[in-house]
Amino acid sequence: MALNSVEYIFREVFNSIRRNVWLSIASVLTVMISMVILGASVFFLLNASNLASNFESELEIAVFAQDDLNSADVKALGERLTDLAGVDTIEFVPKDQALKNFTGSLNSTTIAADLGDTNPFPDKYTVHVVDPQQVENVAGQITELTGVDNVVYGKNLVEPLLKFTKWLRWAGTTVVGLFAIASLILISLNIKMNVFSRRKEIEIMKLVGASNAFIRWPFILEGMFLGLVGGLLAILLVGFGYDWLADYIQTTLAFMPVVNETELIGKVLGSIVLLGMGIGAAGSVISLRRFLKV
Repeated sequence: MALNSVEYIFREVFNSIRRNVWLSIASVLTVMISMVILGASVFFLLNASNLASNFESELEIAVFAQDDLNSADVKALGERLTDLAGVDTIEFVPKDQALKNFTGSLNSTTIAADLGDTNPFPDKYTVHVVDPQQVENVAGQITELTGVDNVVYGKNLVEPLLKFTKWLRWAGTTVVGLFAIASLILISLNIKMNVFSRRKEIEIMKLVGASNAFIRWPFILEGMFLGLVGGLLAILLVGFGYDWLADYIQTTLAFMPVVNETELIGKVLGSIVLLGMGIGAAGSVISLRRFLKV
């Protein structure tokens, strides 16, 4: 493409935005609103998934050793637990430490004296699994091991919790999908209106011999520019809004995990800008097709 043509295209982009300033503003606002909605839904999905993972990470299996095992047998039990399929990590809590933790939690100095040499607590292993969905299966395997007295993993809570985390992820994905479709439709309609308002200009250019590419590029670049501006405005709103909301949640609901990884947030915001530019360009190309058939 000749330098003069490139200069003409960029000049035409600038003139077009200036001539159709209100349509350009409408396009920018449409992209901005759509990207804000989409960005907010993406952050909702990230936090929903993070919350689900946090719940799942709390799932653990308490394995109580038989009281008559010696230290070698208890150690051997730990090795067998480690070798089980699906086990991620194990943590050993000896009976003496369990008693110490118990008396410390009650802030009592008389319990140990009252018990004398008696320790009602058994040695315990806390088992974490690789896949939370396999908690019940792993617990069943542990029950069959020699030296195990009791296995506790909250059987009545595990299944409802896993169903809830699955629903949470599904809900987040659905919200993102619906808002993505709505954003695409909204932006496409706006671009079509913009192109339609300039259909006479396109027809005249075709009649005087301009190529499709020559006609198309100013619209593509204009769409990308308007998408860029709308995307930048969107990330300002989404970025500051999410930062404020995350701080508020962490202050008022300290137990609630919030996604605050700077790199991940930066990738999401950067993707919003690129998506805005991409939709602007794609919308221009699609909307131009019918008017280029003169």
